[in-house]
Parts: sequence; C-alpha cells; structure tokens
Amino acid sequence: MRRTTKAALTLAATVSTVAALAGVAAGPASAKPYPPPSIHLLCTAAANDGTLEGSVCVLPFGQTTAPNNYSATIAVSKAGAAGPTVTFALTAGSLPPGLTMPAQGGSGTVITGNPTKTGTFNFTIKATDGGLTSTLTYQITITVQGPPDQLLCDSAGDFLESGVCVLPDAIAGLPYAGQLATSHNVGGTLSVVSGSLPAGLSLPATFTGSSATISGTPAAPGAGPTSSFTVAGTDTQTQPLYQPYQITVDPNQPLTAVLPASGSTLYPGTVGQAFAFDFALSGGAAPYSWAVVAGHLPTGMVLQNGSAGPRDADNEMAGTPTTAGTYTWTMRVTDFYGHQASQQFTITIQS
Repeated sequence: MRRTTKAALTLAATVSTVAALAGVAAGPASAKPYPPPSIHLLCTAAANDGTLEGSVCVLPFGQTTAPNNYSATIAVSKAGAAGPTVTFALTAGSLPPGLTMPAQGGSGTVITGNPTKTGTFNFTIKATDGGLTSTLTYQITITVQGPPDQLLCDSAGDFLESGVCVLPDAIAGLPYAGQLATSHNVGGTLSVVSGSLPAGLSLPATFTGSSATISGTPAAPGAGPTSSFTVAGTDTQTQPLYQPYQITVDPNQPLTAVLPASGSTLYPGTVGQAFAFDFALSGGAAPYSWAVVAGHLPTGMVLQNGSAGPRDADNEMAGTPTTAGTYTWTMRVTDFYGHQASQQFTITIQS
C-alpha cells in the first residue's frame, strides 16, 4: 500500500491554492460579441422594391417623360455592434444621368433625381461602417415612358411559383413548345445563363415579335425529371430580359383518375364537420384541372386547389357539409394537352 505523508498533502494544497489565485488574477476569457458585427446591403421588395436577378439587384425603373421624379432606397441591415452611420460609395459603373446618391446615411441612402437619358445602367455600391463593408451591384432601366420590357409568365399553362415561371410539362417522345412571352413584343436575343434545358429541347438565340419558343422532342426523363434554368438577354430596344424557368418531363402514359383505398364510394362525412378530400391522377402532363361534369357535390362543399397549387387546379373537395344524404357526381380531369379522364364518386353525409 502506498502511504501519503502530511508533507505531501500540504504541498498539494499549496499548489492548488496558487493555481486558483492565478485564475482569479487572470479573470474570465474575453467574451466575443454576439452576434458578430456586420452590415449587409439589402435587395428585397420590402427594403427597396428590388429584385435580385442572379447577383444583380434590379431597382424600380425610371422614365424621362414627366412626371419623372425618381427615388430608390439603398437599404442596409446591421447586426451586432455595427456603428450608427454608414457611408456609401459608387465603386463601379455610373448612375443614370440626372440621378444622385448622398454618400452618408444612417441605415441607408436614397438615389433621387430626374432621369435625362434612356438606357440600362449597372453600378456597384460599397457600404462602409468602420471596418465593416458590404458590396452589391445594382441595375436601373430608364425608359421614355412606362415600364421596361420583361419576360412574362402568362402564356397558357404557365404559373409563377416563388419567382420561378413554371412552364407546362413536356411528354417524353412528343413534340414540345413552351412560350417565353415578352411585354413589349419587339423581339431580341436570349440564352440560358444558368442550369440547363431538358435533353432534346433548345432555345433559339434570337426571336422576333412577342415571344421566343423552347421547342424540340424531350428524351425520357431520368432520375430528376424537372429541369431548372435561367434565361437572360436583351430586346431590340437594348432593355434587359431575365427570368428563371422550370420544365418537368413526364413519361408518356395515359391520363387516369386514380381511386382512393375506399374505391369510388368515399368515406362518409357528417353534417357540420369540415373535411377535405383530394382527387388523384396518374399520367398525362401538368398543369391539370378538375371539374364536376355530372351530378353535384354535397351541399357546403366546393372545389379548390390542394397542396399542389395551380399545377393540379381544383383537385380538392373541401368545406363543411350542411345537408345529410347520399351524393353522386362525376369528376373530369384535363391535362395541358387536352387529354381527359372521368370518374364517378359517391359519398354519404350523415346527420
């Protein structure tokens, strides 16, 4: 057995006391500020009515025809121990003639004036707060009068989803034509600047009139049938065009209304108790739309878009039934290419 002497215990206690006193003298480790100080130039609809197109913040357009007072906010967010005043400097490009920007402001500055020259102007602004900086490239288009040209998302079968224009689905092995419509109808040049089109489809480099057309015969979809891509270019008036798109390629399968586990007779509902039921399908090509073509839904129930939104329009029966009875009706689903499928349903509403 190992023996510990009184002298050894005394020495250990002395060493521990010295170490503890040293810790008190040194004090706690220096605390780092949280969150870390930072500043960021903003580009949102709420901050400055801006739209981020790639890495460029597109600000509201201006015009040279009176009334042509222009104002656009250069907004900045601060975090942590950022200072109260930010300075702003133009580091590349130039503002449209007739517009100016103050160099100093609290949480932002404002570009103001009366534009005197048409065109699209790109410029870079650097915000500085002590040792903190943020840089962002901006774009302002000045027209003679009215909004500049833009790619629209309003052709048959198109719908916007989080800023992306979702084009109608393509069907593998069948000819496809997706329209990229513009607002000024003057033609121009376009190209895919990020992402890629589905295999078998192409976009001409130039177009005339109101729209360009993505066309071709898509190949069979792989593991990822949806292609996301961004198109950019200029019209014949040298105004910029920009829009993200999405196309899904579906397998070539017949459109069918799919029955639920209960079959064509749905599980019963109860008067005064809200419920919803989603009609299902397979095959065809989106967007789809549903409609009652015979009979009628239970009183108090209506058709509305379900979780798939406009891609599967009116596919959900929802509401609060008000009248007991047995109801029979026929649903018809139509896909983008006009293919249709019908199915009869029955439900009992209990009192």
